[in-house]
Amino acid sequence: MKPSRNGAEWCRTQGGRDDQVTEDGAAGRSSRLRTLSRSLVLSELATAGPLSQADLVRRTDLSRATVASIVSDLRGEGRITTRRAEVAAGRGRPPALLALAAGSRVVVGVDFGHSHLAVAVADLSGTLLAERRVPLAVHDSAPDALDRAAEMIDALLTDVGCAAPPAAVVLGVPGPVDRRTGLLRSGTVLPGWEGLNPAAELAARTDLPVTAENDANLGAVGEHRFGAGRDVDDLMYVKVASGIGAGMVLGGRLYRGSRGTAGEIGHVQVREDGALCRCGSRGCLETVSSAEAALALLAPAHGRSMTVEDLLALAERGDPGTLRLLSDMGTAIGRVVAELAANLDPGLVIVGGGVATRTLVEGVSAAVHRYTQPYVSAELTVVEGTLGVRAGLLGAVALAVQQAARD
Repeated sequence: MKPSRNGAEWCRTQGGRDDQVTEDGAAGRSSRLRTLSRSLVLSELATAGPLSQADLVRRTDLSRATVASIVSDLRGEGRITTRRAEVAAGRGRPPALLALAAGSRVVVGVDFGHSHLAVAVADLSGTLLAERRVPLAVHDSAPDALDRAAEMIDALLTDVGCAAPPAAVVLGVPGPVDRRTGLLRSGTVLPGWEGLNPAAELAARTDLPVTAENDANLGAVGEHRFGAGRDVDDLMYVKVASGIGAGMVLGGRLYRGSRGTAGEIGHVQVREDGALCRCGSRGCLETVSSAEAALALLAPAHGRSMTVEDLLALAERGDPGTLRLLSDMGTAIGRVVAELAANLDPGLVIVGGGVATRTLVEGVSAAVHRYTQPYVSAELTVVEGTLGVRAGLLGAVALAVQQAARD
């Protein structure tokens, strides 16, 4: 029978002879496994938030003894703290939850939108220490917007009184970021930013470690960590704003695809003879269901140019035309989401962004359940996000905490 290549047996077969194993080699391998196990525990706490020790065993597939030993070490180092859960899972006392310790280091999240810039500073537990959001025509000039972001980061770090540079900075942009090059690919709602490396540009201005991420991906991370998607390891987040995009958390981890373009549903063609899209195609979902498409349709009916605030006010008043428009937008989005759901089988779809009204969300939900098989949609829930326009910013903070925990 072929011998096992796990554990010590694997070590003994390296080099071809059993007697070539040394105590130093075994110790080195044990140390590497220990380091990997520590990183896994820290990563789970950074991704999911406070967890019980039993949760860590289940999520990491490490043995109870290994998790207990690592937890003991991390407590001694001040890397994690213990808190009591507010509600018990069953009978008896609520379980003790383990969480990343705040420490003295901080992380920074940055959210670039079509017409806003937001920056937040948080400690390593994910608790916000400072946050600022300003209206800004980000699409007009990438250099000016990046300069403003650098200034806001510096100002917030000064306000917080940081003794050390941030452990990580994550910025979100409304477009696909190429994982290999860091460049913004075509399809961004910021036309002047296409081909730009936003992480490198902001890093040059701040002398800090910066990572760039798609805004819908960050929305998914934010809702998973802090919002409607807590305790759901397979979810889809759909952002409906100036553009449309989706972010996916699968198996508790952000899914980006091979090049970083997963979830670009805004440029799925839904009408062959539809309007020309900024991506160069025709009839893309964004030409039908984005905020810009909605405002263009509303303007003739009201005899003037419209804003998102106007649209939301009309919806709040129950304007029949606006409600019909939002319902139709939701139906178009839901048909595309239904195809993704049939392939990925998420347990939850979260709809967010600036025009994620109740009527639009109901339209998405009805279409998802209509255009998928009952066995797909029976336990699939479609809900409105709880973080609103802050989802991407909080997702940037959560991802920065994850990066810092791996250091």
